[in-house]
Order: sequence, then structure tokens, then C-alpha cells
Amino acid sequence: MVRFVLYLWMSVLSVALARFRRGPLRPTWTFGYEVLIRAQKRFHEYVARLTPEQERQAWASLKGQTPSLKRVTWAESARAGVPCIEISPREPNPPKRVILYLHGGGFLSGSQHSHGELCARIALASAARLVFPIYRLAPEHPFPAALDDALAVYRALLAAGEQPSDIVIAGDSAGGNLTLALLVALRDQAVPLPAAAVPISPWVDLVDRSASMQHHERFDWASPWMFDRWQREYLGGKDPADPLASPARADLHGLPPLLIQIGTAEMLYDQVKAFARRAQDAGVEVILDEYADRVHLWHTLAPIFPECQASIERIGRYVRELRTLTRQPSSA
Repeated sequence: MVRFVLYLWMSVLSVALARFRRGPLRPTWTFGYEVLIRAQKRFHEYVARLTPEQERQAWASLKGQTPSLKRVTWAESARAGVPCIEISPREPNPPKRVILYLHGGGFLSGSQHSHGELCARIALASAARLVFPIYRLAPEHPFPAALDDALAVYRALLAAGEQPSDIVIAGDSAGGNLTLALLVALRDQAVPLPAAAVPISPWVDLVDRSASMQHHERFDWASPWMFDRWQREYLGGKDPADPLASPARADLHGLPPLLIQIGTAEMLYDQVKAFARRAQDAGVEVILDEYADRVHLWHTLAPIFPECQASIERIGRYVRELRTLTRQPSSA
């Protein structure tokens, strides 16, 4: 936390000088927003050079205050041997809809500490119970360990009596990758599919380093070398073009409806747009929400910038308004 505060002050000075010379880096960025994005980028560059265990500790140190957690219940559980956190709105009637949420963190980090506030906000906006698997992380547990854990938790939810039509799978960044890979795996294994999925800023193609992956580096939090590291540590020598590692390269026929959210300043912007087009061409019902000038997983900034909450509310409306329809895997 001390290091991040230092980066904030450094960013105040550097952004002030830069805006004096050329104005805001993106048209809609306020001074405070640009300062925070620059500080985040500095912090990313620092933690990405640490060992995976040190990186996890660094991100956990930023958990800060979590005001939305006071409005939810928080319980530990286990599903098929996978530890989970279950987050539910404090309401007299338990919610029927269940969100299986797969966190991001480059497959190397991420936990209930880094994602708890975001997940609480999503549960509240969706009036849903959110199941947060603490899946195994790379490099100690390379591909497909995380996907296997997600699959096991989904199957356990069905075994516990949850209806597929009441389940939504969601995830951010690497968790967005796992969200889509899980759909492909479920379809291929003839497991009943969920009502829908919500990939948030998903990393859909582990091979791609072109277009916005290069052009948007100066806006976003990461750098291409970080993606190289995450890919290398996650795959442990396996093929990055494997459809379950890079869902953009999978057969997408028969998948359930998707609400995909992406910021136009993200490094992943072009690959996500291409994925959405491929999914639509395959007959998948896709809503692609593009948010002007937003960077990767801007949703986490909602406690500081209330305007970022609108994207979370959009997810909530989508989950609440889903048709109740039992979906079976397609053989197409």
C-alpha cells in the first residue's frame, strides 16, 4: 500500500506536466482518473517483476475499504473440493439466480481480497448469490487446472440442485477467458449450459499481440511483455492456440447468450471485438457493450469514481432480466 501511495504522488506530478503539454491522454479522462490509471500502470510494472507469491501478496495489500461488503453476507464453502466464497445480498428472501464468478489476475494472482468489493457490487446489482471459486493458480498449477476447478464447481452446483437456467457464469480478464473456455468445455461434454455468461474485459486469445495490444499500451495498465509472462506461466509449455486456452480459437456454435463488456482504451479491445463477431457468426446471441475511453476492468474503480458503477448496474439488469429457459448443450 505504501508503494502504491508513492506511485500516486509520482503520477500527480507526471500527469500534471503531461496535461499541461498535451491535454488529457484520452478525451473523457479527468485529472484524477488519469492520475489513478498512471499509478495503476506503475504498480502493475512493479508487481509483474515479482515472484507469483509476492505478486499475490502485493495485490491483496490493496484490498482497502470494501463498503459494499457490509450489504452482503459472506460465507466460506467448498464445492467438489474447491474452496469457495459465497456472497449474497442481505435480503429476507434468498436470491434464486446464481452467478459463478471467475476472477482475473493473469492466472497467477487474484483472490477474494482483490475482487471482493467488485463481486459484492455485482451480487447486489444482480440480486443474485455469487459463488467465487478460489481456483488453483499458475505456475504451481498450470493449464488446465483453473479450468478443471471451474468445471468441477459448476458440476457441483448442478448436483446440489441448482437449475442451469438459474446460473450465470461471469469473470474478468483471465477469468473472462475461463468463463468462455468453461462454456466450450461444458458444451463439448454435453453438460447442461447456463442461462448466459458475462465476460468482462476478457483475455480471449493468448496468442494475439497485434493491433490494440500494441496501440493501446500507453493508455492501459499492462504491457505486452506482461501478457507474455502470464501466458508462459499459465500454460507451462502447452499450446497457446488450444481452444480451451484461447477461446477465440474455439468452435463457438451452441454457446449460451453473452453480455461482453470492453473499454475502447483496452489493449484487449480488438481481439474482443473480433471474438464477438465470430460468436455472432456462429449463431450466438451476443451483446457487446463498448465503453468509451475505459481501461481494463474499470469496474474496480467504482468506489472512487461513481460513474464506473453504471457498467456494474448494466450487468445487474442483464442478469435480472434473463429469460428463464433451460438450455441444453448444442450438438451443432
